[in-house]
Amino acid sequence: MAVPGIAINGSPVGSLDESDLALRIRAGDESACEALYRAYRAPLWRFAYSYVRSPEVAEELVQDVFLALWRSRAEAGTRGSIRTWLYAAIRNQALNHLRHERIVTRLDERAKRVSEDGNDTSGAERTIAMGAPAPDAHSAIEASEIDDAVMRAIAALSERRRVAMTLRWKHDMPASEIAKVLDTTPESVRVLLTRARQDLSALLGLIPTAGR
Repeated sequence: MAVPGIAINGSPVGSLDESDLALRIRAGDESACEALYRAYRAPLWRFAYSYVRSPEVAEELVQDVFLALWRSRAEAGTRGSIRTWLYAAIRNQALNHLRHERIVTRLDERAKRVSEDGNDTSGAERTIAMGAPAPDAHSAIEASEIDDAVMRAIAALSERRRVAMTLRWKHDMPASEIAKVLDTTPESVRVLLTRARQDLSALLGLIPTAGR
């Protein structure tokens, strides 16, 4: 899926004047949308991939979000930061994709049971877990793969804690922006981050959880 008039090459996010781009996008300037896409494609792809674990699906989600931005360009930037809107849109698209995948998986498993047994006698349904279990911290340290260990541990957090930590650590978002992505308050985000750090400490075996 390709976005008309939008290139794939990256450019520094910090060099953008988002308010100016928002005005230009609302005026129908495709080059402004292209500049925004070049700047945000890579970090948005990584954010989408943290959910769907598929390079192709992550790319499709990013493309879909920018298409949605262009189609609703008359409202671009009118309800806050475009960056915040982009991350929130990616999260919503990724969650919708995962819900769809779970439904398809359940139907496939039920159809398989019916085919094998002649009837659906089992009420158990397998769900797709979001994220992978945390690795052994000592093995990760010995293999000089600390960053990989942290990312795997983050993937094992609950969805809201994982998103909050990912946006703060990898995308350098303040609590106020993260709150808009998660549709909550900055205070709630700070609580999520505190609990996420405690969870990570336990998963990585860096410090004991007693007294925390």
